[in-house]
Amino acid sequence: MYLVPIHVPIYLSGESRYLTTEWKRSLLLLRDSFGGFFGDLVVVAPCSELTGAVPAQALERGDGEDGIRLVPSIPYEHRARNYWLKYRRAWMLDCLPEIDKAAVVHSGLDDVFRPMAFHAWEWAARRGKMTVFVQDTDIVRQTQELMARASRWEKPKQWAYGRIFERWVRIGVSRAELSLLKGRSLLDRYGKYARSARDFHDTSYVTEQIVQAEHVRHRTAGLMSRDHVRYVYCGRFVARKGVDDSIRIVAEARRRGASLTLDLIGDGPQRPELERLVEELGLRGPVRFLGSLPYDQALLAKLAEYDALLFTPPAEDTPRMIFDGYAAGLPLVATGIAYVLERSDAENATVVLPRGDVVGGARILADLDQERSRLTELAGKAREAAFYHAADRWYARRAEWTLETYERYRVATR
Repeated sequence: MYLVPIHVPIYLSGESRYLTTEWKRSLLLLRDSFGGFFGDLVVVAPCSELTGAVPAQALERGDGEDGIRLVPSIPYEHRARNYWLKYRRAWMLDCLPEIDKAAVVHSGLDDVFRPMAFHAWEWAARRGKMTVFVQDTDIVRQTQELMARASRWEKPKQWAYGRIFERWVRIGVSRAELSLLKGRSLLDRYGKYARSARDFHDTSYVTEQIVQAEHVRHRTAGLMSRDHVRYVYCGRFVARKGVDDSIRIVAEARRRGASLTLDLIGDGPQRPELERLVEELGLRGPVRFLGSLPYDQALLAKLAEYDALLFTPPAEDTPRMIFDGYAAGLPLVATGIAYVLERSDAENATVVLPRGDVVGGARILADLDQERSRLTELAGKAREAAFYHAADRWYARRAEWTLETYERYRVATR
């Protein structure tokens, strides 16, 4: 079987087990991509009881009848010291029996303080299993960039965190038979240490879900005569996503006479703070909170109603919503972090905003309001990019790399 030890929680309600809809979808795509070659897909993960606050994302049941077996392990909510002193051994005892039965173990580094996935990968590597090491964000770059906003007391801790993180990932890619690294920044940082590194972009929509060209033409034609430009954000409300900066940029752009609105899809711990900011800036109406929506065709159809995706993170990030925007025919209007610049170079469907500059970002949004034909042109390029990045195509590539690597591994260890 194919084993995925990961920090993403399994939710429990009595005997029933649940995953977030988007994560379950990724697992189904991974399962299907192998065509049954490895048998069942097994996920070992910490667990969380569904007795208090409901997760921000929608949940889907995982009963094992779909070829995905869920193994709940240690509690998801615990302090780092408790992981090392209390739960690490329990995590190991839950992982080792599954590792011993696995043909391939797929993991990575999630958190230096509670490195559950990394420890599972280490145990698999020591047992001589073929491992796939996965990293989807340049955490070292992200940590360095977030240090600019950190207090003097936090900066040494963040510096040390980044150093340890980089060291451990170097170890992972140097020993794993296959490494999947998301984006140019990660390949530049770790590719030279890897046995075999591939650029892999984790997306969720499939080719059949990409918006029809006629819908994009109709929407962009309406944009030229509509009284405002419609922006959207779809994701978590946490500080590193920079949604507060998006709200400030929209406020400043409107103050300069731009006609635009922003809808926020999602939820998270920062929502109360963001709602207060909207009230303070007098943006109730132009900025709306639509709450969480399940990841399905209806969400992509909802995104396709807008004119552009607005994303203003203060530091490096690699969100899948960029590609969901492509699937909806949405240009990306985003802060010029490394991953956004990579997307701009690769797909040319992006308007880059200056980093840390609300006034500069607002000026560009005001210009786009006056030059809406730019968004029309970029919408077509975004839809073209969606076909290359569709999950069925990415997972087919990943399956091909994995199977090729597995055959080489079998020959080498025969």
